[in-house]
Amino acid sequence: MKSHLQLFEDFLSEADDPTYYQETFYFTILIVMSKDRGGSRDETKNDIRALPEVLTVTLVEPEKGGVQRDVGPKYLSTLKVHVRKPKGISKDILMKRVVLLINNLRGVTVLRYKERVPKPRRKAFHGRYQITELDYQRERDKKKKQYARMKSRIIAKGPQSPGPPYNEPASTKRGQAIGDAFGAMEEDMVIRVPDTTSPSDLMAFEVRPQLQPQIWDDDQEVHPSIRTALMKIVDEFLESLDLEIDIKDITITGSLANYNWSKYSDIDVHIIVDFEEINENETMVKKFFDAVRSRWNKLHDIRVKGHEVEIYVQGDKEPHTSTGVYSLKNSRWLVIPKKIQPELDERTATKKMLFIAREIDKVSAIYDTGKYEQALDEAQRIKDKISRMRKSGLEQVGIYSPENLAFKMLRRSGDIEQLFSIYTQAYDKFFSLDQ
Repeated sequence: MKSHLQLFEDFLSEADDPTYYQETFYFTILIVMSKDRGGSRDETKNDIRALPEVLTVTLVEPEKGGVQRDVGPKYLSTLKVHVRKPKGISKDILMKRVVLLINNLRGVTVLRYKERVPKPRRKAFHGRYQITELDYQRERDKKKKQYARMKSRIIAKGPQSPGPPYNEPASTKRGQAIGDAFGAMEEDMVIRVPDTTSPSDLMAFEVRPQLQPQIWDDDQEVHPSIRTALMKIVDEFLESLDLEIDIKDITITGSLANYNWSKYSDIDVHIIVDFEEINENETMVKKFFDAVRSRWNKLHDIRVKGHEVEIYVQGDKEPHTSTGVYSLKNSRWLVIPKKIQPELDERTATKKMLFIAREIDKVSAIYDTGKYEQALDEAQRIKDKISRMRKSGLEQVGIYSPENLAFKMLRRSGDIEQLFSIYTQAYDKFFSLDQ
């Protein structure tokens, strides 16, 4: 009892402490509410307001850049959330925690979220403003990489058709949003600019003398601290599913379980389950897990030693074409990688990559003209084409096939992110129209 009284006394005296400061901030969320599940819009606001650290929840009306729209059995709504930031926790982590709690509410899904930065007040300018040659050179140096990317992309387009120079419409790259990119408020998107767009730079698949030393211990096993961190991430993912699943194995595969790793490589963590034990319709189960893991990967940007962690759910009967597979569950190699210097067909891989990149640019142009249904169909067609291309290359040749190399180059250049962003935005725009 004395300890409780002391805690309460400390709480009362905290307000008198001159060093006490409560930091708060706002962020906006775009949510979709199912009408046949959960409560009404006002009830949902009250449920969010009851979450830890949440102070207020208000609607963002369309005239202020928000979305309040009735879409058949669902309702789209933009909310402004005011939260208290405890000491020792970053804004990004706090926002992710609140978003995960909101996603656990019945019938509610967060499509996107972003910190709402208050606009600074304008101040009158007094004095003189002068631009010198040094200022100009600094600005040029700052944009040197951007100019190089533009130049390489223009040159890659080939000869222009007759008429004024550079008459081809500019491509609009869209990066991947933090949540599902759901169309409204284009400024909410987070743009990821690739390090380079030069195909020769993207073709970085040399064989290394050893596995990534920060991940692996003498090429024999994963460092204990890394294994603990990855298993914890898997536990968090499985907890979010709220399903009783018998996990057959948890594996690491891909280039980071091989000697062709690079700074671009993700840590591909595969959760092996028996789809038949969940439901006899294995196709439906696979689509469910693909959707869940895609949403998880978009909501989380978890990195281990600089490499992004990607979660996959794989059926135990699915064949795996990787030349390196390591069991995290049993701490042993299932397929031991080998140092084989491959013969890379760089010309074919680059040709395939540039062809699909141009196709993605065309879909981007279609989207920009407002033809959302056509953009959606074309984006789906290219997604299927990339999937078939990569699968065919892996089955016939392996990880060094031109098709798989083209896929990796597209991912490194940002074109894959652009394609998925166009797809999700076109989906939102098309199905949000008043029919």
